[in-house]
Amino acid sequence: MSGADNIVITGFMGTGKSTVGKIVARRLDRQFVDMDDVIESRAGATIPNIFSERGEAAFRALERDLAGELSAQSDLVIATGGGTLVRPELRAVMGVSGRLICLNASKGDIQERLRKSNNRPLAGSWERLLDQRQRDYADIEHQIDTKGKSPDAVAGEIIALAGQRLHVKTPTGPGYDIWIRRGILNHVEDILEDLAPGTHVVVATNETLAPMYGERLASRLENADMITVPDGEAHKNLDTVARIYDDLLSLGADRNTTLVALGGGVVGDTVGYAAATYMRGIRLVQIPTTLLAMVDSSVGGKVGVDLPQGKNLIGAFKQPQAVIVDTQALETLPALQWRCGMAEVIKHGLIARPSLLDPDMWSRDRVVELVRDAVQVKIEVVQQDPFERGIRAHLNLGHTFGHAIEKVTGYRVPHGEAVAIGIVKAARLSQRLGMIGVDVVDKIVSILEAIGLPIDIALDRHEWYAAMSTDKKWQSGKSRFILLTALGEATIIEGLSKDEVLAVL
Repeated sequence: MSGADNIVITGFMGTGKSTVGKIVARRLDRQFVDMDDVIESRAGATIPNIFSERGEAAFRALERDLAGELSAQSDLVIATGGGTLVRPELRAVMGVSGRLICLNASKGDIQERLRKSNNRPLAGSWERLLDQRQRDYADIEHQIDTKGKSPDAVAGEIIALAGQRLHVKTPTGPGYDIWIRRGILNHVEDILEDLAPGTHVVVATNETLAPMYGERLASRLENADMITVPDGEAHKNLDTVARIYDDLLSLGADRNTTLVALGGGVVGDTVGYAAATYMRGIRLVQIPTTLLAMVDSSVGGKVGVDLPQGKNLIGAFKQPQAVIVDTQALETLPALQWRCGMAEVIKHGLIARPSLLDPDMWSRDRVVELVRDAVQVKIEVVQQDPFERGIRAHLNLGHTFGHAIEKVTGYRVPHGEAVAIGIVKAARLSQRLGMIGVDVVDKIVSILEAIGLPIDIALDRHEWYAAMSTDKKWQSGKSRFILLTALGEATIIEGLSKDEVLAVL
């Protein structure tokens, strides 16, 4: 499976091709090419001047030559001129190595955008020109309506439509790709072969997923074995890691082996920690199968296991070779696990992307877009702070409260439900400190209730606080919380008194 196809964005003038194309290129870590800019640079003249001094035919010849040149390259995001792909021969040329996507806008939106621009060579007769080109635009396979959508939202649709990768930059090495596509597990052997051609692969999954996905995946890979780990948070410990070590040794796994973590967050964290430490580290590929793991735990390179004293107290930073997300796995996901994953989606919305708080986004029909947008939040945060020395801590909104709930209840409360309660507690603490108003708290509560998540729990508040005090995010015995300053904005608050915290428990 190749991720090298170009993404070619076209459409009438004023539809946002260049603005959106730059966002797509940034998210995919690709080179962006604006064909009009390249032509101007090579001609040493603006496009209006080329039209007026040399004629439209001269411009179209430059455009044709550049289209042929770009079609011979790969991994580009290309914004064409408004008339480039009106020509069938150029659609054929650029379609050989690229996916062609046409942006559409209403005449009112186009008129407003053209009014603000002085660099449109044919803008004076734009309505007639648009009518002439409509049929040619309609012949382009992929169409996106930009009405009422932000450039970020349109960029997200393009990435999903193109079936391309998100890329994560890491402090060392080339980084890794995140593939998000329905049905991608049917082609996963191609990705693994590209990552580590001809090497030994061990698929590690839990006992529930082994007959559903694990056995089929291992059978399709050359030189592959499968091992299983017990299911559930109670088994996310060093005993399970030792069992993985034993299985790897019995299969002859060496430093050239690729370990594939197939499952939810528990599998990803536990198997990931084994990959980080077996023979001082072997290749790891994450294939998350739950919404929670897809949008959160599989991305960012943190792996680890629990101790009786607290959650994730043993761990490492281990960057995967790739993360492969097949949203088709969510079609058999139990409702509880969907809700638990939505707790992390809402957390991402609260700290960075309020559009994720829109109920229209929560439909399973839009799951590729939902996962992609939530993952994008995680990518942007971990790239800024790969080792959690600053802003990455914002991803722990609700987790200090939530991890303590899990510990006190013996992990009978699922992680996502515990995080949901923790988010409400963090919001109430933010309100108590005057950082947000009660209206924001009420909105958060209503969002979580609409999803079906709990917003409180009956626990002894002193026992709850004591469990929080062993959280690894506290430093030198000082409390450390992620709190909200607005919808979409978070901050770190340290050193709150015990009474301040007890007041919201």
